[in-house]
Amino acid sequence: MNVKPSLIITAISLGIGVFAPQAKAALITGVTVSTDMGNFDPSQFDLDATVNGVGLPGNTPALTGIHAAFTSTPPNIWAGNQATGNITFDLNDTYDLAGFSFWNYNNASTIGIQGVTVQSSTDGINFTTIPGAPTVFQPTDNPEPEVPEQFSFTPVTASFVQFIVNSNYGNPVATGFAEVQFDGTLPTPPKTPEPTTLLSLMLFGGGLFASKSLANHRSKK
Repeated sequence: MNVKPSLIITAISLGIGVFAPQAKAALITGVTVSTDMGNFDPSQFDLDATVNGVGLPGNTPALTGIHAAFTSTPPNIWAGNQATGNITFDLNDTYDLAGFSFWNYNNASTIGIQGVTVQSSTDGINFTTIPGAPTVFQPTDNPEPEVPEQFSFTPVTASFVQFIVNSNYGNPVATGFAEVQFDGTLPTPPKTPEPTTLLSLMLFGGGLFASKSLANHRSKK
């Protein structure tokens, strides 16, 4: 029996789709951060504190939880020494990024990030704005503990995330925030069917072709 290759490929593709597991999005760990916005006061602020969980319950990264009010021993928030600029997060792997949790600056509400463009990249050089990502972060009371804003969007493949800070809530010389934690999964490669499954799919494809040939033969009579 001759079977069209296209039918076999279709059947195999269907099988791969069945056997590829769908992972749920979860906390991305090991994120590092850099910025071109400087540090307003290194004795009080630490950029690393925005990704390492310091200030969250147990000083542990999480997508939920109340972030503590500002402390400088150790610093649990960060402020740069300029109002606008770029903050870049290295996810240290490639993920299907599905969202993030964000805690704005909670020591002086005018310093918090307001206008923002959220972008992703796979090489850390070429960035693209993420459709559905927020363009504004809400201000917080000061100084008080705070819950996160949580954002989700259609997953994008990302190794880096960049916040282009377009404005703050009025401070002319400093902008900052308390914490960000990202939500995503490692891309799952398609799983190759077992040999017996592959044979079944090929026979299934052959059956489709035979049925179609029989139908065509009958229609010509």
